[in-house]
Amino acid sequence: MVHVSASTRRAAAAVLGAAGLVLFGWLLESVAGDWGLADLDWPVLDALAAHRAAPATSVAEVLRAASAPSMLLAAAALLAAVWAVWRRELWRPGLLLGASAADLLLVTGARHWVDRARPPAWFGAVGGPDGPAFPSAHASGTLTLLFAALYLAYARRESIRGLAARALGAVLLAGAVAASDVYLGRHWFTDIVASWSISAMVLAAVVWVDALRLRDARPDAAAAEVAGFRASADT
Repeated sequence: MVHVSASTRRAAAAVLGAAGLVLFGWLLESVAGDWGLADLDWPVLDALAAHRAAPATSVAEVLRAASAPSMLLAAAALLAAVWAVWRRELWRPGLLLGASAADLLLVTGARHWVDRARPPAWFGAVGGPDGPAFPSAHASGTLTLLFAALYLAYARRESIRGLAARALGAVLLAGAVAASDVYLGRHWFTDIVASWSISAMVLAAVVWVDALRLRDARPDAAAAEVAGFRASADT
């Protein structure tokens, strides 16, 4: 991988974070005024519900259970612990766990602030807690965990071999979790998009904070750090 400077990473993080913030703000206005993307909430819900079938519902229930906030936070903690012991480092594992925790805190805060009702209970394929819907903790937590782990795993590597396949797998899994939330009637379409905007802000913070370990003024130090990570990856 061509070395990406700290300033370039910070600039990319700023763009990603700003995009997430603007999208979230626009969604708030859309949901409050029932216009824009909010106009798609019922059509998307109806379209997915029209294709409900027992096997698909079972798969969606498994995905929803596996992506529960407590499960995702536990998975992040386990992955961080294994990473810290295996690689003998704390920075990236700690950043990964912090990203998952921050995502959950932001989603929880946004939910209680917006206090949006879920789709009607009679429309749902399964029951569940009747808490605020906007945004989806399952969709946001899954996307944040997967892509924070991918970024941190590849941020110091010289080779990106396998990245495309893993990124595609992460996209498909995160998309399946998001679709299951709407398919089961637990969330609106705009809840999902809002969750992704929060993930974008959290991932931007991950990139920004991780870039603090690099110094543009000392390319030799950055190169040495990359070489060190490469050596540890080869052992």
